[in-house]
Amino acid sequence: MCKQVPGAEKFATAIQPVVDKLKEKHQISVNAFDDKGAAYDNVVLKDTMLDDVIRDISDAAKQYDRKNVGRGIYTDLFPDGKTTTITNASLGKEPDKADQLLQRFNIFEEGNPMLTQMAPLTTAIADTRTALTAYQQAITDEKKALADEAMAQEDVVRQYEFNYLDAAKLFGKKYANRLFPKTPRIKKEELAEITEAV
Repeated sequence: MCKQVPGAEKFATAIQPVVDKLKEKHQISVNAFDDKGAAYDNVVLKDTMLDDVIRDISDAAKQYDRKNVGRGIYTDLFPDGKTTTITNASLGKEPDKADQLLQRFNIFEEGNPMLTQMAPLTTAIADTRTALTAYQQAITDEKKALADEAMAQEDVVRQYEFNYLDAAKLFGKKYANRLFPKTPRIKKEELAEITEAV
């Protein structure tokens, strides 16, 4: 409206930089939200891959016990007799539980075929931890982006108020109210009626 009123163009010029900054900060917030979602998806993927490695180790241990009569090694690797203690753990705790499984491989002597399972497990644990760290960073980045956006919103409101006061001095309060109308507070009932009408 200010651009359409002679002498009021300066108010549009004054607020445009803070509006542009708000748009920029909002886009950063949107991108941060998307990045957080992608990071979470990666955590779930890496967690699933870690689960698969643990199940492979379980299968290999059972097969080893079938081929080598005597004291079985399955219960040494999985003391409670199941993999779900590790695979059903929370996303944040599973790498630590998997690390405990990795430590149990110390029971094997050099040359034992079960030792070949250590490398995939080590990689899967590291990948899951890296994904978790990236997800935590994405959460932090989103919080910062939202805080920056909130500050940019405050800057727009502040400039709007400055523009209103300057317009009131220049044109009078009544005309300033036309240029800078206040958003009416809509009651829930009225909002429902407007929504239904649309």
